[in-house]
Amino acid sequence: MEDFTLEFEDLMEQAYDLPYSATKIALLERAAEIADLAGDIDSGYEAREAIVEAGSYGGFPMKAIVAYSWQLGQYDRNPDRFDARTLYWNYKWVIDDVPSFPDVPAEQIESLLQDLRSRYESYGVSERTYWYYRFRLSMYMGDLDQAGEALKAFRKLKKDEMSDCSACELDEQVRYLLRTGKDEAAIKKAKPIIEGLQRCAHIPHVTLPYLLLPLHRLGRGDEAKAMQPKSYRMIRDNLSFVEEFGEHIGYLSVVDPHRALPILERHLPQVESHEDPLSRMMFLLNAAALLRKLNRTQEAFVLNLPPSSKFYELAGKPEELRTKLEEEAFATASALDTRNGNDYYHRFAEQLLKERG
Repeated sequence: MEDFTLEFEDLMEQAYDLPYSATKIALLERAAEIADLAGDIDSGYEAREAIVEAGSYGGFPMKAIVAYSWQLGQYDRNPDRFDARTLYWNYKWVIDDVPSFPDVPAEQIESLLQDLRSRYESYGVSERTYWYYRFRLSMYMGDLDQAGEALKAFRKLKKDEMSDCSACELDEQVRYLLRTGKDEAAIKKAKPIIEGLQRCAHIPHVTLPYLLLPLHRLGRGDEAKAMQPKSYRMIRDNLSFVEEFGEHIGYLSVVDPHRALPILERHLPQVESHEDPLSRMMFLLNAAALLRKLNRTQEAFVLNLPPSSKFYELAGKPEELRTKLEEEAFATASALDTRNGNDYYHRFAEQLLKERG
């Protein structure tokens, strides 16, 4: 038992000192494994709580989902043993990731959302967070009408201890305005984020990349040009921002395609095995748009990819690479649309390629 405790504590300490990464996840998974072998439920729970955080914020959502499911099962068997508030707070991270996986049926996503609603009611908080995540899930599942109705319900309720921070809530409302084609309203809504009045650990990181093209479309190209390098520096070393990497590529594809190539070269090998299909799809669409643009304008370029990349053999064949990227992206779009019961992502992908390529 003493050997187990020492090894567990050593693994947890090593993981604590690391940034969110595959290495951190591997150490935490090993800690959870040896806790399970020792029959130590509390230590296994502790390790998995850390996996949920690292997976949610470091680009490993499926690992977070699996770890959280184990935690939830343990809590339901012995609710007095664990901290309900932390567990229920983390439920939001997990439910936010689930729609990205087309293999998860819509019925199961709805069941999870209703489970969150029931648990929050029992915990004693309002339905504000339920409506907020109804809004978010509807938006990311392509039902913008339902998202709008949920947003109205959410806005009527006061914040409570389970509410997300104001900056995060503002960011999602900006995203909704952008998805409904309201560039000017979105930029106006985002003003407190742009000016640094609303911020948190992930804001403005996840907001600014989506404002670049809207600013450009509104004739505010100088603002977008100044914002882009600052925005990219904030996110370039964190794989949880895969979709945002793509937004930078998409913006530069429109205004200065050659500046997008280093971003593509840096991140494409990382994105190939990224766990989140939706984020990976968004990146690949922007990468394909860039290759379309370069081919259309007949600009000469050399794409440098490492031999470890599954696309290495296509690095010198940009049209074949573009085709491959689009095929993978549209396969994901089709799977998501089938699950969601609409054609939102197929239309979204076609429009993105038309605008940026």
